[in-house]
Amino acid sequence: MVGLYSDVLADDLEFFAPLIRMDSTLNMKDLVPQLQAFIAQEESVKAQEPKVKRVVATQKELNQYPNISSFVYAKMTSAGGLVDPSNRLSDEDLHVLKKLVDREVAKRKKETKKKKK
Repeated sequence: MVGLYSDVLADDLEFFAPLIRMDSTLNMKDLVPQLQAFIAQEESVKAQEPKVKRVVATQKELNQYPNISSFVYAKMTSAGGLVDPSNRLSDEDLHVLKKLVDREVAKRKKETKKKKK
């Protein structure tokens, strides 16, 4: 009636009633109070979790690095210019690196289109 097959619905409700697949006489509407309690519990946990701060790379930050190699040299090398394998980038640094890579890919696509013409 609502477009859901009973076996698909049973897959989702199996968490609340493990024998739902074996007992065909089980009334699925009897699970409504358990579902409501589960949803209320999940929403209270969700309300308590702090929101993740959105990471934004400004144009000023991106302009500091003309290419990817300059970013790697500035952020990932130790004394002497050797890449430090134990270096870990922060979320902000990873976001800047992703933007730099996207910029480089777009530039290369543009160059290949010019070559094909």
